[in-house]
Amino acid sequence: MTDAFHDHSNDAPPQEAHTATASPKALGITLILMVLGVLAVIFILVAYFDNFMSNYRQEVSETSALSAPTWEEKQATLERLNSYGWVNETTAHQPLESAMDQVIADYANN
Repeated sequence: MTDAFHDHSNDAPPQEAHTATASPKALGITLILMVLGVLAVIFILVAYFDNFMSNYRQEVSETSALSAPTWEEKQATLERLNSYGWVNETTAHQPLESAMDQVIADYANN
């Protein structure tokens, strides 16, 4: 079974299509809006990135916030190197300077 669109003779004038044709004006407006939208997104992303990088550079150059964990680790290591204490039940540690003096004294005696 066919619809009325297909029921015509060869001598009948062409019938209009089932769907409307694309409007060049609507397509042009859509294209312009899409281009403007993409440009707006690019502008917003560039502005955000510039702001982010400016804040990051300021934080790096004007503060020590990024190096704080490393600084604390270094201070703890230096404190351990310059103190006496136990590593485990059978091993003790001593300040680095006194350990070096003992090694030099041992080599001097031998």
